[in-house]
Amino acid sequence: MGLKVGFLGLGSMGSLMAANIARGGFRVSLYNRTRSKAESVASEVGAQVCDTPAQVARRCEVIFTMVSDSNALRDLYLGPDGISQGLWPSTTCVEMSTVGPAAIRQLCKDLMPTGARLLDIPVSGSLALAREGKLTLMAGGSPADLEYIRPILSTMATRIFHVGPLGSGATMKLAVNAIVYGLNAAVSEALVLAESAGISRETAYEIFANSAIAAPFVQYRRDAFLHQQKVPVGFPLDLAAKDLELIQALAAEVHAPMPQVASNQQTLKAAVQEGRGRQDVTEIAEHLRHLRAHTRPDWVKARDN
Repeated sequence: MGLKVGFLGLGSMGSLMAANIARGGFRVSLYNRTRSKAESVASEVGAQVCDTPAQVARRCEVIFTMVSDSNALRDLYLGPDGISQGLWPSTTCVEMSTVGPAAIRQLCKDLMPTGARLLDIPVSGSLALAREGKLTLMAGGSPADLEYIRPILSTMATRIFHVGPLGSGATMKLAVNAIVYGLNAAVSEALVLAESAGISRETAYEIFANSAIAAPFVQYRRDAFLHQQKVPVGFPLDLAAKDLELIQALAAEVHAPMPQVASNQQTLKAAVQEGRGRQDVTEIAEHLRHLRAHTRPDWVKARDN
């Protein structure tokens, strides 16, 4: 039956990844703070639901975690009945959340007394790619440990990059996200520009999707940009704000100038302050429409109305 695998953190992305591991023939144990999410995945693929993170650790040889931030990660490992209380010296832990490299290094220190191994392997890709098992993975840590779990990773991803030592995966994820949020802001601005000049939203986006800027992000975010109120939230602005803070912290640590990130962060913070934090990142376009509506000269307002 293969390795016994634990997956903790069953959000939109994690639940799809855990399901693919189970479909790949591995014995999967699940834990989620909201138990009903774990039960839903388990009923779909025949996995087992555990009552505590420690119970998952005691049962499994490889453990994956994917949570919202470093505080949730620390609680999962070190909280009451946390993962660390059930680890074996032979366990391989795989951290897939979007956190900074400093959090990965601290987790490594916390796990030293257990003897367990640690890799950081965050992901890049859409929910559709996660469902299809076609994500891109960025791994930091021991090459030998990566090879040990490669058969599991192959159920989730078609591209697996070993970036460097522990923490390198987290660093690369932040670099990728810096571009993603830059694209999100640029598409939002350009779409509102075209609309404001009289071009229909649909026409403008169709041209974006068939032009030099037609990155995968532009393709799979089309529905969210065009039908924001009808499409489920793919990634909320609150989490994007957290990511941008991590990017800025890393940039300060390594003395990398990030003027575009600073600008995107300012715009995103303003959107969150308007109460849009739980909306999808594409809500930036709606935030810009709101700004336009409230900053136009009176004669433009009269013309447009």
